[in-house]
Amino acid sequence: MRPHSRWNLALLVLGFILFGLLIAVYKISTSPLLNQYGILRDYLDTNRAPNEAAATRSILLWSDFFGDARWSLPADTLGPDDFRHELGCEVYQCELSNRHDYLPTLAEYDAIVYHVAQPFPLLQSLPTQRHPHQTYVFALMEPPGETKHRLSDEHNFYNLTMSYRLDSDIVWPYAYMMDVETGARVAPTLQPHWRQVPALGSHGNDSEVLELWPQKLKMAAWFVSHCETLSKREELAAALQQHIDVDIYGKCGTLSCARGDPHCEEMLDTDYMFYLAFENSLCVDYVTEKLYSAMQRRIVPVVFGGANYTRFLPPHSYIDANRFESVEQLASHLRYVANDVNEYMSYFWWRQHYQLVQHSPFCDLCAQLHRPGAQHRTQFYGDIEAWWFNSCRFQSHIRF
Repeated sequence: MRPHSRWNLALLVLGFILFGLLIAVYKISTSPLLNQYGILRDYLDTNRAPNEAAATRSILLWSDFFGDARWSLPADTLGPDDFRHELGCEVYQCELSNRHDYLPTLAEYDAIVYHVAQPFPLLQSLPTQRHPHQTYVFALMEPPGETKHRLSDEHNFYNLTMSYRLDSDIVWPYAYMMDVETGARVAPTLQPHWRQVPALGSHGNDSEVLELWPQKLKMAAWFVSHCETLSKREELAAALQQHIDVDIYGKCGTLSCARGDPHCEEMLDTDYMFYLAFENSLCVDYVTEKLYSAMQRRIVPVVFGGANYTRFLPPHSYIDANRFESVEQLASHLRYVANDVNEYMSYFWWRQHYQLVQHSPFCDLCAQLHRPGAQHRTQFYGDIEAWWFNSCRFQSHIRF
C-alpha cells in the first residue's frame, strides 16, 4: 500500500473514533442520572439557608410547671450561653423563654412546650396562628391518674412528647445513672448494660454502711402524704406492718418529721434498714424522686410500682415487691437481708461504679430541634389520650 493511502486510512479510523467519543459524551451529558444530579444542585443552590444548622432555635414555655413559671430553670429567659454553661448542653444553639412576647409573634417560636398535668382550658387559649413546621411539645412528669383534664380534645395537636416514659420523644426522668469510669449515662433506657454483680463476699465493703450497721436497729421507714392511691400502696404497707415494723411518717402515718429537716434524711442512714419507695400509680416507667433520694442514702429501697426497674437501677441495688407472690414472702426476705450483714452490704456494690446525675430535658429538646430535616418533617400524635392512659394498670403481682 502506498504511503498516502495508509495516511488516509489512519485519518479515517481516527475520525470514526472521535465521532464515537462525541456520541458517548452527548449521551452521558443528557443521561437521566446526571440530569437528576443537576436538579439536586439547582435546588440546593436556590434553597439552602446560610448557616442553617447553626441557627438558634426558639422555645416557649406556654404554661407554668405547678406554679413555677421557670420550670426550675435559672431564669425566665435563657440564651445559647445559658444552654451551654448553665444546663451543660452539648447542642446549645437555643433560646428559651416563659414570656409569650419574647419574640414578635408566637408563630416565630420553633417549639412551644405545654405542661399537660394542670387543669387549664388548653384549646381555649391556644396561639391564634400556628406555623406549619412549629413543634408543640406534650410535657408531663406526673402519671396519667394525676392528669387533671381530658386529652380527647388534643388529638393531632402534639408533635413531640417529653415525659418519664422511655418511649417518649424526649425522655425526662428524675435522674440518670452514670458510669463513673466512662462518664456515660447508662440508665434509664430500654436495654441498659450494667456491670456484673460481684459474688457475695467479694463486693468490697462500703465503709460508711459497715460503720452504720450496728445502730440500724429499725426495719423500714416510709415518708408519705398521699394516702389513698390507685396503686393501693397504703394497703401493701399496712399488710407489711403485720409482719415487720414499718414506721410511717407524714399525714398517712402516726409519726412526723418536718419536710426539709435534714434529720429526716439522716435517720434513714443511721436508724433504718429499708425505705419503702412505693409509687402512687402502677404505670409503665413511672419512677419518682423518692426512689432516687433513697438511693443516695445508706439504705436499701424496697420498690413497688409499674416500672421495669432493671431499666432504671443497677441489679441487686433494691428489692422489688412485685417479684414476690405474697406480702409474707416479701417480709421473710426483708428479715433475711436485715439479719445478714454480708447480704445487706451486697446491696451497695454499685456505689463504686455508678452515681446519680441530673440532665435537663431542654438539652435534648434543643438537640431534637437541630436534627437534620427537623424543620421539614412533621409528626402528630393522632390519639395522645390512648398513648398516655393505656400505660397504667390497677393490679399488682404481689398479693396483699
